Amino acid sequence: MSHETKSQPYQQALTLAEQGQYEQALEMICQYLRSYPDDGEALNDAGTTLFCMRRGSEAIEHFEKARGLLQGTLAQQALWNLSEAYIQEDRPAEAYKLSDEMAQAGILNADVLNRTAEAFLSRDALGGAMECLMRSLKISPEQEILEPMLKVIRSRRPAAVVAGDEDDQVLREIRD
Repeated sequence: MSHETKSQPYQQALTLAEQGQYEQALEMICQYLRSYPDDGEALNDAGTTLFCMRRGSEAIEHFEKARGLLQGTLAQQALWNLSEAYIQEDRPAEAYKLSDEMAQAGILNADVLNRTAEAFLSRDALGGAMECLMRSLKISPEQEILEPMLKVIRSRRPAAVVAGDEDDQVLREIRD
């Protein structure tokens, strides 16, 4: 069912959400979902409302359910929303796991990867941050802002000492 064919109270809930009256909107959307629990679009709308209320964990549950029920553009919206909620909830690993699917859907961009990298950095997860930034550079190589971030990551990486025969091919590859 599209937004246009849903009940008047549901339409009112969307209007309330757009006006920032999230508590009322959520209550009305949840009431609608009691009658139509498999409406992926309504689940996505509930998740979006919860996200705006900074209730990310609950939003994630709704977005995950919505993804399983939606197709096409609506599924892409739920996927994007799920990624945003993972970032908001400081769950960068889960956000990054969505990047391949987002790329296939044509909705992955440098900004979401950079914000995911920032979340990794806040957890001192340098490898994850580096992976995000390198993928971001592939998408949008002209980003000057990334060089300082990459320098910070490189400066925080632990140094390693490897001893052995310098003619050993494996050791040369490690060094390089």
